[in-house]
Amino acid sequence: MKFSVFKSCGWRRRLAVLLVFVMVLQLSVAAGAQEKAARLAETITDQANREVSVRIPSERIVCLQHHSLDIITQVGGQKSLVGVVKGWERLLGGYMRDVLPGIEALPTPGDLNDCNVEEIAKLKPDLVIVAVQFDKGKIAQLEKLGIPVLVVALRTWQGEQKEAQSPDLADPDTAYTLGCKWAVETLGRLTGREKQAEALWNFAMENRKYVEERLGDIPEAQRIRVFIANENNMTYGTGKYVSCQLERAGAVNVAAKELKGYKEVNFERVAKWDPDVIIVQDRYKEVYDEILSSEKWKPVNAVKHGRVYLAPSWTKIWGNPGPDSIALGELWLANRFYPERFDESVLKDKVERFYGEFYGIPFKGAF
Repeated sequence: MKFSVFKSCGWRRRLAVLLVFVMVLQLSVAAGAQEKAARLAETITDQANREVSVRIPSERIVCLQHHSLDIITQVGGQKSLVGVVKGWERLLGGYMRDVLPGIEALPTPGDLNDCNVEEIAKLKPDLVIVAVQFDKGKIAQLEKLGIPVLVVALRTWQGEQKEAQSPDLADPDTAYTLGCKWAVETLGRLTGREKQAEALWNFAMENRKYVEERLGDIPEAQRIRVFIANENNMTYGTGKYVSCQLERAGAVNVAAKELKGYKEVNFERVAKWDPDVIIVQDRYKEVYDEILSSEKWKPVNAVKHGRVYLAPSWTKIWGNPGPDSIALGELWLANRFYPERFDESVLKDKVERFYGEFYGIPFKGAF
């Protein structure tokens, strides 16, 4: 009798344990389903004025736009990346190897204009981030597969543009400032790094204010006149962030009155403009060497007075802004244009702080 009671109690205990296990499993599955459903509920209006439903945080991101890739690493969202833009090293620089260890092993299923839809689908992303000039047909294909696509332009929406790379903006400075802020805040939310994104944008605005306070009293007629020399005789006119960056640094873009967007320009036109300063990005070192060694460039004011500068990659003198081009690029330019108004040790300190606080690595470059 005692044996049968004991046996009966053991059976009941095992059944109770099994029922508890099943209940816990059901609750876990339900909680997971609820969490997934909650993450699918967010709708964002992107910078092409499209409504996009995305999971927040997005745990698997394919980023085919280098500015966004850079910002994601600055806010500390590296773990969310499962694919990156083709040519990332040429677009950003070798520092990405330190900022995103293992980036060489990440798939590169597309570039700024196009992608391999099948390869992206294999990565099972929560989200694909693309540039404003990206193929709209490929966006439609991805969305048909249930893959959300977010367009990041680094500028506010001001209607459909005839030329994505040469936008017609009523107020470029405001468009790029607010557009960059949106990108930082949105990418921070998407990667679950809102606090770091807020700190990043605050740093950029603090540095911009630091520059403004030292340049506000320079009359327009006395501002340095600058030409940006790129590869293949290209330069930036009005409507691109570089013009805003130069203005913020107390200068005038000599190409802005005659050119819009990213355009080719011949030497004769540049000679007529006769800029006080010429800036060349360090990724175009051959352009810099050509300007300094060619006889035809010697009469140009900037060359005559030794004011041709090779801009370090971290200044990001690009057509579109990033928080570092605002925080560091505008300051570096102002320091070169008006060295008497700036302490170079402050510049060095701010660059080192940016790399330490936002990239999480020591600064190794040149000033």
